[in-house]
Amino acid sequence: MLKSRVWLLATVALVFAIATAGQHAVAAPEPSFVDPTARSDSWNNVRLGHLVYVGPFANLGTGGGLQQIQIGDESNVQDNVDLDATNGSISLGDEVILAHGATVTGPASIGIAGFCPDGKSRCPSFVSFNAVVDGAMVEKDAMVGALAYVMPGVRVPSGWKIDPGVSVANDNEVMLKGSPVTGADREFMNGVIHVNVDFARGYSVMAGQDPNSVRGIGRDPGNSSFNARSEYPMLAGAEARDPSFRNRIIGGVKLADTRDRLNSVMGSQVAVRADEGEDWQIGTIASMSDRTTLHALEHSHLSLGNNGRYGFHSVVHGGATPWKDTTITMDNVTVGAWSVLFRSRVGADSVIGFKSVVQQSDLPAGTIVPDRVIVVNNQIIGYVEW
Repeated sequence: MLKSRVWLLATVALVFAIATAGQHAVAAPEPSFVDPTARSDSWNNVRLGHLVYVGPFANLGTGGGLQQIQIGDESNVQDNVDLDATNGSISLGDEVILAHGATVTGPASIGIAGFCPDGKSRCPSFVSFNAVVDGAMVEKDAMVGALAYVMPGVRVPSGWKIDPGVSVANDNEVMLKGSPVTGADREFMNGVIHVNVDFARGYSVMAGQDPNSVRGIGRDPGNSSFNARSEYPMLAGAEARDPSFRNRIIGGVKLADTRDRLNSVMGSQVAVRADEGEDWQIGTIASMSDRTTLHALEHSHLSLGNNGRYGFHSVVHGGATPWKDTTITMDNVTVGAWSVLFRSRVGADSVIGFKSVVQQSDLPAGTIVPDRVIVVNNQIIGYVEW
């Protein structure tokens, strides 16, 4: 009951209101949105700023004690992110991005200390897919790569990014296992902030109109610069809406399987969210384990073949590619547990091993990507060190 009450406050009570003060109209704070599948053991210890988006199956745990989770304005906590403040509070500043599957363990701060380029007071910070920030500090204008692990007491300074897959135990390793943030990185982060601010507004409006519209299988908000149409998913050729479905399937995606088949092959806490990049095609699913996340950047798509297998905590994500901005898997592809597939094409009968990253690559049929490797542009550039 407490969770429901707080969610309603986050999605309905903050929706546009106008208060008058003398002759002047004053706009109330803009809405934040918490997906109803997000959970916490103590919502009273969670503080949200304005225009925050908290995605499906995010976990904001405080241990039920005195520890706090504070999230600044225009920040986003995406699908299957885990915030654990049991042993220390977590502070997220303004414009912090916690991408799908990221983990932050307190005491930790992200986007609080440090400085922004060009003397700005606000700028994004970024923790990428399935990365871990464990008792560390990530400053403003800093980034942590996919499947990287930042250990207790480490500080990632402004203007610096940690390489994918590395384990960073001290500040010397920060310099050895990273590189400067680039203009392209900043453009990317600003784009992510823009999209998720629109999600905070759009999903809040939907929830205010019909709370069931933001549950289970349903439409996306649409009405944005990156996604004009509000669409329902298609399951086995038919438009689908089912707020009682235990996982989240959202927006412009066509799945080959029926609802009953999906219920059989999907685990729990699965997010298939075609609300940014849309027009997806997903073939038959052999298995989709717990905490799988599928998403795509604006103006990009997913095209996933038949008999796909998706491991625990895996992330499949679309983005710009040479082949019409579509991340593609052919038939009989396995994406291993904790692995990340991003902006790539994978041929039939291929396997991406446990806790690996495949990014900006075009892999031929029958490729076997070993466990714990980082593949970028078809080359192994490193290994996951934890």
